[in-house]
Amino acid sequence: MEHPWLHADWNNIRAFTVLARQKSFRTAAVELGLSVNTVRRMIDRLEDQIGCRLVTRDVLGISLTSEGRRLAMAATDVERSMSDLWRVAEHANETMNGPIRLAITEGLGTFWLTPRLVAFIDDIAQLSRIELQCAMRSVDVLRLEADISVQLTEPTAPDLVRRQLGWLHLVPFASRGYLDRFGTPRDVQELAQHRVVEQETDQLQDYGLDRIFGADIASRMVRFKTNFSSAHYWAISKGAGIGLLPNYAIAIGGDVEAVDLGLVYRVPIWMSCHPEVIKTARHRAFLDWLHESFATKTYPWFGSEFLSPTDIAERFSGSELLDYFDGFTPRSAA
Repeated sequence: MEHPWLHADWNNIRAFTVLARQKSFRTAAVELGLSVNTVRRMIDRLEDQIGCRLVTRDVLGISLTSEGRRLAMAATDVERSMSDLWRVAEHANETMNGPIRLAITEGLGTFWLTPRLVAFIDDIAQLSRIELQCAMRSVDVLRLEADISVQLTEPTAPDLVRRQLGWLHLVPFASRGYLDRFGTPRDVQELAQHRVVEQETDQLQDYGLDRIFGADIASRMVRFKTNFSSAHYWAISKGAGIGLLPNYAIAIGGDVEAVDLGLVYRVPIWMSCHPEVIKTARHRAFLDWLHESFATKTYPWFGSEFLSPTDIAERFSGSELLDYFDGFTPRSAA
């Protein structure tokens, strides 16, 4: 008799492991890059093959049956073993040739690392390519979603190689046009009379305005909300309101200036990678380069001590930061 797993479709099993982890067809579909109906069909086919129900559906999402829980544990172990197997095969060659897959938050990826990545590619001629994934969520490097992750939440998986790269200091900014039109708030209390641009992602929570001003006032204040750093920066630059940007944001260009309200949000910047990654020459070189890209001796705004936008502008007006963002957006005449 032919074994029933001989023709097992690993895609269906992987879809089930994601669903078991997310507890939602919609969220699992987003992670898998598929439609909700496709994920449902994949789970139906897997249940037909196994011959039992794996999940039960209700208005709150899904729950695993006892058989589903056992299969989820087994499938996760197999998935990790397969990931390790492919890592060993992929990284057996100790040359610099091959791709590097980096997942990083969209703001740091777009506004900070991309110009440096261009120089890195020029320096490492054998490197085939950089695959940059600007992710709004923390990716799973143990499951091959990326080789290396730079994120704003601390990695928790015990098998990961991880290191804190530095700190991101976020302070209020607004465009000159906005401040000319509505005035500059002198303190947090006066901020209640202004428009706010808010960014909220899986890694960056909201500003907590409801805790400061109450839900009704906070709801009225937030006039523009997005999950993307580029849209967030662009909205502030175009005068939509006051929003939090990195303390070095004034160097990016555009029509923004810091608004001193005594507010500073400090967020850690973490690096994590699969333990097999550090066995390859190109990834070791890239990790060294990545650490240098956030080195506080060279770029002190990533240090634990807060450096104000004014200090950054004064101390580094003649350094490489002056030209670092040239070409991104034009600076307005002073």
